[in-house]
Amino acid sequence: MTLTAILPTLRASVPEPMDPTLWPAHTEPTTGDVLVAAVSMVRLAAVAGTPCVHTAEEAPPRYRPRSWTPRDLSVAVASVVRVRRPRTGVVLLELDAVLPRCAVLDQVRLIGRVSTAPAIRQYVVSPCDGSTDGPFHRLPAPLPADVRAGDLVCFPCVAAIRHRDVVEPVRAEVSL
Repeated sequence: MTLTAILPTLRASVPEPMDPTLWPAHTEPTTGDVLVAAVSMVRLAAVAGTPCVHTAEEAPPRYRPRSWTPRDLSVAVASVVRVRRPRTGVVLLELDAVLPRCAVLDQVRLIGRVSTAPAIRQYVVSPCDGSTDGPFHRLPAPLPADVRAGDLVCFPCVAAIRHRDVVEPVRAEVSL
């Protein structure tokens, strides 16, 4: 349990802690953003739209063997499309991105704004096969309770992914 989880009002002045081994090298959290190699994820989403992906080199381990070579890691940014509360205590977040298998959801972060609401456990609905009732993914890391449509979330991926890996497939209709 972190200090920002105990006192959520501290999030306005202290960034949430992160595990540096799961994020790319030179990743710096701020109160409302994540900078990866000096690239703002909020600015990347504003320029490229969501979902978007930024790939950078892995941070070196504390004790690395001589044969160690860095691999590429990615950070994905998605927008919350809709928030549903089907019953008490259950919050479903619908994202505009497909969650890749390599996503580290215990490091998910709310970016773009600072929230001092208490953190609660939430679920993510991944748009799979064009359905918004696709597979549910429980978020191991709680997000603030006031997450709403239009908010940005970002999370690391332990492999290099491409933009097409997070974009939901588009089905073309043939009209005769």
